[in-house]
Amino acid sequence: MSGARNGQDRAFRQPSRRLRFDDLATIVAGHKPGGSATVKSAMTERGCSGRRFVLVTGFTVLLSWGMLYLVFHDWRERYRQRALYGATQVIPAIDPLQAIVPVGVDPAAWRDAVSQTRAMLLTVTSSNLLNVKEMTNLRIELDQLVARANGHPEAAMGELAEIWNQMTDRAEFLFKDSRSKDGDRHPRPKILPPKPERRQARSFTPGR
Repeated sequence: MSGARNGQDRAFRQPSRRLRFDDLATIVAGHKPGGSATVKSAMTERGCSGRRFVLVTGFTVLLSWGMLYLVFHDWRERYRQRALYGATQVIPAIDPLQAIVPVGVDPAAWRDAVSQTRAMLLTVTSSNLLNVKEMTNLRIELDQLVARANGHPEAAMGELAEIWNQMTDRAEFLFKDSRSKDGDRHPRPKILPPKPERRQARSFTPGR
C-alpha cells in the first residue's frame, strides 16, 4: 500500500506541460467553425499588406531619387552654360590688354599680370555667383575699361588695377584658399598699385 501510494505521489508530483497562450488560441480557433480558415485568411492578409508596404516604399524611394536627379541635372546644365558663357564671352574681353604695355613696365611682368587677371576672372565667372545677365554687364564693363586703356596707354596700369579692385569688392572670398601657404588663391599682381582701403562695393551693372 505504501509503495502504491508513493508511486501515485510521484506520478502526481511530475511537472505537467504548461499550456501556452498561442497554443490555446490555436486550439480555440481550430474548434470554432471555420476557425482554421480564418487564421489562414488573416495570415494571408498580413503577408499581402507587408508586400504592399514594401512595394509602395520602394516606388516612393525611386520616385524621389528620380526627381532629385532631374533637379540636379537641370542645375548642372545651367551651371555649365553659365561657366561656358563666362569663359568664351566675358574673359576674352581683356585679351587686348596683352598688347598694351605701359611705359616703364617690364613687358613680361605686364603680360603675367594680365594672365593672372584672366585666371581670376575665370574663377569669378565659373563660381556660379553670377547669372548670364550679370556676366553680360561685366563684359560691358570690361569692354569700357579696355577701350579707355587703348585710348590712354599710360593709364593701362590703373585700368588693370581697377579690375582687381572691383572684383575684390564683389567677390573677395573667391580669392582665398586655405590650402595655399599664404591663403591666397589669386594674389594681386605685384606690379599693380594697392587697392584703396575704403571703397563702396559695386554691383555688376554697366556704366557704374
